[in-house]
Amino acid sequence: MSDKQYEVIVVGAGSAGQSVAVAAAGAGKSTAIIEGRDFGGTCPLRGCDPKLVLHAAAEAMYRVERLSGKGFTNKPGFAWSDLMSWKRSFTQPVPESSRQKMRDNGIETYAEYATFTDAHTLDVGGTTLRGELIVLATGMRPAPLDIPGNEYLLTSDEFLEMEDLPEEILIVGGGYIGTETAHICHALGARVTLVITEDVPLDKFDHDLSALLRQADEDRGMTYHINSKVTAVRSTDDRYEVSVEDSAGQKTTLFTDRVIHCAGRIPNTEKLALDRAGVATNDEQAIKVDDALKTNVDHIYALGDCAATGLPLTPVGTYAAAILNGNLFEGKDDRVDYYPIPTVAFALPGMASVGMTAAEAEASDDELTVHYKVTTEWFQAHHQNASVSAFKLITNDDRGVLVGAHLLGPGSPDLINLLYVAIRQEIPISEIEQMIFAYPTAASNIKSMLKA
Repeated sequence: MSDKQYEVIVVGAGSAGQSVAVAAAGAGKSTAIIEGRDFGGTCPLRGCDPKLVLHAAAEAMYRVERLSGKGFTNKPGFAWSDLMSWKRSFTQPVPESSRQKMRDNGIETYAEYATFTDAHTLDVGGTTLRGELIVLATGMRPAPLDIPGNEYLLTSDEFLEMEDLPEEILIVGGGYIGTETAHICHALGARVTLVITEDVPLDKFDHDLSALLRQADEDRGMTYHINSKVTAVRSTDDRYEVSVEDSAGQKTTLFTDRVIHCAGRIPNTEKLALDRAGVATNDEQAIKVDDALKTNVDHIYALGDCAATGLPLTPVGTYAAAILNGNLFEGKDDRVDYYPIPTVAFALPGMASVGMTAAEAEASDDELTVHYKVTTEWFQAHHQNASVSAFKLITNDDRGVLVGAHLLGPGSPDLINLLYVAIRQEIPISEIEQMIFAYPTAASNIKSMLKA
């Protein structure tokens, strides 16, 4: 016999989970939401938002350094502790405000991890809850790095709580999180080494642009160990000894003040005991769902980063929540349609991508043109003395529309959204060419990019 029964139980109190819980309660359903960590989720607590607070300071320092001798004569003073206090002013209010929002909507909250005991029942810190409908939105967590000395590694979550910025940092991993962390630390004064398994950072972005970014990083004094992995970490007095091995088997020993593990994240599903509910997962333990976000168990749904659907990005999760809310509580019968998804890496300078990739264009039978150019000397980048700037646009010549956009340089994180609209709405290139864009802005280059 369960202690409590609800019409809807949501597991995970990030943005997607909260959205579903509020919609369920608004539809008159008895609703509970469960969260084993702080209420609020990754983005406002351990991801996008606090990262961008740090990035703002790093970008300011990066731009000052790029203009050294061009008006600036000295770097401004900087205190990591002050930056972290500023960051905490954003993150600290989130858990309580999130829980209060749930309570204000008549939703019962549970601050424990949930574990299935059967397909309708969850054990939550010794309390048994039964749900007629269960929605899983548990997000992701840093992937464990199974090497000797892994207890000396800081995760990307822990990086955002560091009390000091050491002189020297080694970053494991060169994806979104590793590259962004490395650029923040380097711009704010640390010597940075990256150990990455590919030959470029941001491997999931366009490789030509990623190669340009790596070259710019090395020119600025960052060190890369490419096609390599960390095999062990040892503590030596106040520093760490790090063993690195490349793809050819060559071994190197590095010394650093701190090691930050940014080599990937995995679905946060382990504690759920999904097998007891009969819920199917893929090899990465992401929850399998159909295009209506339903699992193989009729009354259980999953969305956001823990689900094997879309990209693990906050806007994707909130979009999926809107689809699910409409279907479950408003009588709709919609399906998720993610394409195309714009994505941004807040590197210095930024990298952004949406739509068809160059590899997909090469394999396509359509009449396509790839417009690629390094634009470091174009005014938008040159007046900032940006370390690098480039783009790659892909157009469908038969249809006369833009189908892919890949950007590196100042303004890229914002410009990608305009290009997303052009791709999503299939705005004819002939129409774009007649548009008037404010100058000098990143968008004012669009027409020149399409002619390159």
